[in-house]
Amino acid sequence: MRIVVDRGTPTTHSESLCDTCRHSQIVRGRRLDEELVFCDMPTRSAQITFKVTSCTHYDDQRHASYMQLVHQAWILRTSSRDRAVGFVPATELDDTELARSYGVRPRT
Repeated sequence: MRIVVDRGTPTTHSESLCDTCRHSQIVRGRRLDEELVFCDMPTRSAQITFKVTSCTHYDDQRHASYMQLVHQAWILRTSSRDRAVGFVPATELDDTELARSYGVRPRT
């Protein structure tokens, strides 16, 4: 029988959250012990010297961010004088139309 303890001692063979975090910069050398990890969170930057098992600013880079999803989406354009009604890729909308319609910041 296996017993799991919530917030117990983390296993040592698990990978660090920094390996898949959008905010991390990882530099590895030839040997296993040659590794530098920098966390570039929006609020501050820090060097991490241990394996991270829990982080409040973790942002998984394997999943698309909200802005990436918006730019890949097909958007329904409503009636307009000079444009046809229908679905268009978000990349065809100008920045002001995208911001006005969906409450997102214009692309830079």
